[in-house]
Amino acid sequence: MFTELLAAAKAIPRIVDALERLGDLGTAIAAQQRKDEKDKVLIDLIAAARERRLRQREAERLSGDSGSSSEGLGDGGGI
Repeated sequence: MFTELLAAAKAIPRIVDALERLGDLGTAIAAQQRKDEKDKVLIDLIAAARERRLRQREAERLSGDSGSSSEGLGDGGGI
């Protein structure tokens, strides 16, 4: 029984190391998820800006006023 207790005590540092690695893995996974969410928001913003720009250019083309600024069109974001 005493030898089993010693063997268990020797295993404690390895168990602690394994738990720390699991914690690090959980942190890395959470960080990757946050990064992925931010990347998606950025991609969506870029796509929306491109769509606004395309609509603005199309409106200017249709109105024949492609050489001047487009006051009153869109949100004025200029993107």
